[in-house]
Amino acid sequence: MAPLSLSKFAVASLVVCSFAQLGVDGLLTNPIGVNTAKEGGAPRAFISRDIKTPDPVPEAGQELALDLMKTGRMYRYNVPNAESSIVSQCEKDIADYTGHKYCVALNSCGSAIMLMMKTTGLKPGGLVLSNAFTFGAVPSAIEHAGGKAVYVESDYNHVMDVDDLEKKLTMYPEATHVLVSHMRGKVGDMDAIADACKRHDVVLLEDCAHSLGVEWQGKHTGHMGGVSAVSSQSYKMINSGEGGFLLTDDPDIAAQTAVYAGAYEALAGKHMTVPGPEAFKDYPTTIPNYSLRMSGLAAAVIKPQILTLDERAEKYNKRYKKLTAEIEMRVGDHLSIPVNTPGVTRPVHDSLQFNLGRHFTEEMIQDFLDECSSHGLPVELFGHKTNARNFVNWGFAPAEDPLPLTAEMLTHACDVRMPLMWDDEDFDTMCDVICESLEAVISKTK
Repeated sequence: MAPLSLSKFAVASLVVCSFAQLGVDGLLTNPIGVNTAKEGGAPRAFISRDIKTPDPVPEAGQELALDLMKTGRMYRYNVPNAESSIVSQCEKDIADYTGHKYCVALNSCGSAIMLMMKTTGLKPGGLVLSNAFTFGAVPSAIEHAGGKAVYVESDYNHVMDVDDLEKKLTMYPEATHVLVSHMRGKVGDMDAIADACKRHDVVLLEDCAHSLGVEWQGKHTGHMGGVSAVSSQSYKMINSGEGGFLLTDDPDIAAQTAVYAGAYEALAGKHMTVPGPEAFKDYPTTIPNYSLRMSGLAAAVIKPQILTLDERAEKYNKRYKKLTAEIEMRVGDHLSIPVNTPGVTRPVHDSLQFNLGRHFTEEMIQDFLDECSSHGLPVELFGHKTNARNFVNWGFAPAEDPLPLTAEMLTHACDVRMPLMWDDEDFDTMCDVICESLEAVISKTK
C-alpha cells in the first residue's frame, strides 16, 4: 500500500491522538503506533501548538480597517487626493523601507511578478530563465505574462546555481529575462547573477516575495535588477491575506504598472509613488486595465506592520540562530543547513530549512517525516510528489532540460515554519522533536 501523504498522515495522527490518547491535562500524549520514548525510557518531545498560526493583524491595523469600512471607501481611488488614500500611504511606506523610488500596490505578488515581465518588454513566447526551486506561482506568473520558463539549477543552499545560469544563457541566446526568486529569503550570488545578465544583455528581475527585510551588500534586496516584487500573503513578513507590491526606480515601468493595475483616465494623480503625468504618455488608452489594484482594507492592515518589520526580523533571527546551532550540535552528522551567500548583510530567517544527509533513503526520509508528524510537528519535504515547490508538478510549464542537481536536493530538503507567536520554549521543543525523530530513524538502521 502506498504511504499516506504528509498532510493526510498529519490529519490521521491528530484525529487518532485527539480521541484515544488525551492525557488528564488535555495535552496529546503517547500517540498510537509511534515511538514515544527515547532510549532509556524517557518520554519523547511533543508539540501541541498550531504551526500554521499566522501573525495577527496589529490593533492599529484592525482600527484602520474598521474606520475604513465605516466610510465605505475601500476602493483606493474613492478619495479626494493621493495623500488621503491609505493605499497610497502604504505604498510610500514600503518604498521608503526598501529604498525604491516608485511603488504600486497590487492584489497579489503573483500579479506583481507578471507585471514585472509585461512592463520590461517580454514578448509572447519569450524565454524567461528562473530558479528550478521556487513556488509554483513563479512559473505561473511567467505563463500569465505570455512567456516560457527555462529553469536554472538550484543548489544545496537553495539558491540559483550561477554556473548553470551561465550555461543556460549560452544555450538560450534568445532569452530576454532572468527572474531570480529569493526562495525562503535565501539570496544567491547577486553580483555574479547581475554580471551574467549584463554580459548576455538580458533583463534581471527579482522576486522578493520571501525576502522583505533581507539586505544584499547593505541594500534591501530588489535593487540589483530593474524591478522587484514583494508579497503580503498570509505567511510572509507582512500579512494581508493576499497582496503584493511592484517596486522600481524606473519611471516608465512604474507608469505602465499603475495603468495595468487599474489607474485609468487621470487616476494616477491619486498615487504618491508613481512618476508625473509626462511618464504616462498615452498608456491609459493603449494599455489594458487588468484591475489588479490593492484594496484599502489590505493596505490598512499592512501599514502598521511595516513599522515593526525590523523588530520582528531580529526576533526571528535570534530564534533561528539558537535553533540551528542546537540542531547542528546534536544531529549535524545527518543533515546540513543552508548557509547564507557571502554578500547577504542581513538575513531574515522566518522559517527553517535543512537537507537530510545523502545516506537517507526514500524510506528513511518518509519515516522521519512520519516521526515528526506523529509528535506534533508537520515537516514539509520540498520534493514530495504533491509539493507545489517541486518542479515536476508544474505541468503547465514543464522543464524541458534535465535538472539533476535540483531534483536531488529537493528529495532531501525539508521545510518547517517558525511562527512568530510561539514562545521561545516552543522552539526548544521543535528542536527536540526534529533531533529525536532523526535519532529514532537512525536507530532502526543499526
